[in-house]
Amino acid sequence: MIKEKIRSYTQNKFSFPIILFLITFLTYGLLSPWMRFFHDEYSILLFHQRMNDVSLFFEGNRPFLAYIYKPLLTIFGSNYFYWFLFGITTRWFHALCLFFLIKEIWSDDQYLSVTASLFCLIFPAFQAQFAFMIFGILFLLFSFFLLSLKFSLMALKGGTNKTALITIALVFSFINLVTSEYFFTLEILRYLILGFYLANKDKQNWVKKFIRESMPYLLLFFALSVWRFSQQSAETTYAFNKGQQLSSVSFSLVFNFLNQIMTDVWNVSFGAWLYALYPRHLLENLSDKVFMIFFIISVSIGIICFLLLRHSRRNNHFTKIQHITIFTFSITAIFSAGIPFWIAKLPIGEFYMFSRWTIPFMPGISILFAWLFHSCRNRQLANFVCALLIALGAGNQLLIANSFRHDWNKQQAYFWQFKWRIPTLQENTTIFSNMLGFDYENSDEISGALNFFQPDLHDQTIPIFQFYLPERAGTALLPEIRSGIPLLGRRYYDSFRGNSSQIIIIDFQYPSCFKVLDPEIDIFNPSIDTLLKEALFLADNALILDEQPYLNTDQIEHIFGKQPEPDWCYYFEKAELARQVEDWDQVRIISNTVKELGLYPRDQREWFPFIEGYTQNGNWDEAVSLTESIYEQSPQYSQMLQTLWSRINMQTYDSQEKKIAITTIGRLIDES
Repeated sequence: MIKEKIRSYTQNKFSFPIILFLITFLTYGLLSPWMRFFHDEYSILLFHQRMNDVSLFFEGNRPFLAYIYKPLLTIFGSNYFYWFLFGITTRWFHALCLFFLIKEIWSDDQYLSVTASLFCLIFPAFQAQFAFMIFGILFLLFSFFLLSLKFSLMALKGGTNKTALITIALVFSFINLVTSEYFFTLEILRYLILGFYLANKDKQNWVKKFIRESMPYLLLFFALSVWRFSQQSAETTYAFNKGQQLSSVSFSLVFNFLNQIMTDVWNVSFGAWLYALYPRHLLENLSDKVFMIFFIISVSIGIICFLLLRHSRRNNHFTKIQHITIFTFSITAIFSAGIPFWIAKLPIGEFYMFSRWTIPFMPGISILFAWLFHSCRNRQLANFVCALLIALGAGNQLLIANSFRHDWNKQQAYFWQFKWRIPTLQENTTIFSNMLGFDYENSDEISGALNFFQPDLHDQTIPIFQFYLPERAGTALLPEIRSGIPLLGRRYYDSFRGNSSQIIIIDFQYPSCFKVLDPEIDIFNPSIDTLLKEALFLADNALILDEQPYLNTDQIEHIFGKQPEPDWCYYFEKAELARQVEDWDQVRIISNTVKELGLYPRDQREWFPFIEGYTQNGNWDEAVSLTESIYEQSPQYSQMLQTLWSRINMQTYDSQEKKIAITTIGRLIDES
């Protein structure tokens, strides 16, 4: 009785879309309330909301995408919840479109379409879904492409709506071809689908019919191919010299190229699922409780998929030609997916943002895996292994979500601590930093986010910009570390105009607090790398202004979340700012608050502004006691403390208490 109810439900035409959405939400939606925006999303929001023209972001890099983003940004704005719903909906819709496409091609088999769409949904090689704005739109475009293929085949099958179906297919194809190069060469699949169908219906005249039926799509594809190649530099930043590549062909280059192709194909197919068995970098520092929750969710998804597959209608009488057709289609889809990225020599299948180039491989890999399980004679074993792989893929995506959540916590700490320490920066100031240690951001994206805390933009200029010094030093941007070098943001940041004579240098080693480096003190800091120390002579902390600009509170909270409750880092940043502007009464108030709350730092370096504040307020005993404690706990800071006390000696009035304190510290230094 129960089996019959399950069978009846799973075979209902509405059941699979509902189940597919449930799996989508369990996989991608559970941790989303604890995240916000990532990667280019900050910059896109900045250009839309602060510069009132998101198309500036896309200049020279997929400019037609702006026409997709503009209406969605107008509707969703910076509301993360809307973008999250949009992201998981388009991911679900993309898998559902593949389901409908496969049903249209091989209509007598439900099992193949169900299995392929499930594999497509949890595809473990792709590890960046949680940048919902970016990839929600990308999966929407991919859905348009899949629908275009479906409508082409529907038009070929005839009916009164043939012209309308062809028109819709052409419109969707045009959107795909003109907005992005991701799915450009997957257009090959359209002609396979048309050719397979016509060859099966009319073996004698299929070539003539194929040419006639495919002509509208071929003309569109040819026209846009010519346009894309002629406008390559304006359409994407992934430039390549076709003539140079052809002229430098050699046996070793061809061998290495083919080897790279096969390596990439392995990594996005079998290698991706093998890695999902034990994603080591995602399991590090994972608590037993969190692991158990993820395990339960993954097992639940596996059980749902097993029941779904078990009761899906399956054609056990596929002919040899049908098997060859499915295999040929999937292999063609796999290799055509990689053409744009292999030509541009992009690293397919590597972690995070590089994994976005695995998206076009999803249909081919998914159909290949579905066909392999369909071909297995032992149905129960095939269903079990298939459900197990889907559960592993879902678990892998849950772990990736957890990794994004941790990275967001780190980002949120950085942004708010930056704001507390630096209320405003003088316009055109450049920020140099270490690599910061974010897993999912680079300095361009961080720069986009930081500008939301600055005053309103004027004349479409960007006030501040951050560069990771280790990746920029010695490049065309900063060929050497000296003053007077113009510093220009790349691509869509060409409206920033900085100079190496106008910089501050910061350090952030989470979970320790954000720090603006002090050239006088931090030159002896053993916790920062040599390159930052070499650049310290350029730093001018007077560029930091203690002026609170007017900010759109709702907008800030949508993007960065609510301001965290005051903790140690909050009071440290405020004390550092008060020290810089020599507001010693404020430092004293903060010191008393910290003492009352019993707060302590992770990094003993963070006591320095309090030591300086104690001396400026005449509390020499407290300053000496705190210094002795730091010497005992962190002797590596001895030279920094010595320099700090030298500055204190120069900047405070003489007194008997000061003399005793200086003598005590001198004795402590001599003993160490």
